[in-house]
Amino acid sequence: MTAATGQRARRAAAWLLPLVWFSAHAGSVETVPAIQPGKGWRFGVFQANLTEVDNLALAPDGMMYATQELARGAGRVVRIQQGRVEAFVSELNRPDGLLLRGKHLYVTEEVSEGRVLKIEIGGSKQQVLATLHNPEGIDVLRNGDLVVAEDSVNGRLVQLHKNGTVETIIAGLNRPEGIAVTKDGAIYIAETGTGRVLVYKNGTLNTVVDDLDEPDQIEIAPDGALWITEDTKPGRLLRFKDGALETVMAGLLAPQGIAFGPNGTVYVAEQGRHRILSITRVEN
Repeated sequence: MTAATGQRARRAAAWLLPLVWFSAHAGSVETVPAIQPGKGWRFGVFQANLTEVDNLALAPDGMMYATQELARGAGRVVRIQQGRVEAFVSELNRPDGLLLRGKHLYVTEEVSEGRVLKIEIGGSKQQVLATLHNPEGIDVLRNGDLVVAEDSVNGRLVQLHKNGTVETIIAGLNRPEGIAVTKDGAIYIAETGTGRVLVYKNGTLNTVVDDLDEPDQIEIAPDGALWITEDTKPGRLLRFKDGALETVMAGLLAPQGIAFGPNGTVYVAEQGRHRILSITRVEN
């Protein structure tokens, strides 16, 4: 089912209650939107001062992993617990996609010859699984193979087989970025270039939500809802369920990756403000 169009007109609300920042370097004035929580939602800052924070993965023990999408060997994966941030893997080139499965992290480097890495959590041993063109979103299929999106105008969705071969699932996508695989094997794809979220299942590709503004990362919540970030300034955090699209937060600056914690807490990386937010429902 496609969500109703006309979402762009409603995005104007993100510019209400603006904050004015003064640039010390240029002496200019920059209007920055204030965050506007949707009805029934509130937010707090989980962790600040994370330059170019991108994707998130939350371990069962409460350890948060995050990529910092810095180029030319300055990128890294950090881990965060109880307010303490420490580097876990360094010397990466624009690390973006992040997946936690069992005792391993999987990381993509979003560059023209980007690596797909498998990293042991208990140590730091790395294995290069493939080299792809601007790999970004990453998830795992029901058979255990990885699926990766290549973020380019003529982008692909590819399957990384356990024997190391790379198979094209879909070609000709317009900047596919975030992906999420459901329990029944459906693959959701954020197609940034067209403003759509697509779903691929049983050889068929359909539109789920359209008229979005640069949809970036997507995740499936435990209740089956599809969460979406819009990588714009201002951007929104959205929740789609049962055919209805809900704005959870507006006025975000380049929101990126999403993770789900216990008791319904949602975490989102706000790259434009270099921090991770925690989002919860307002108790009645």
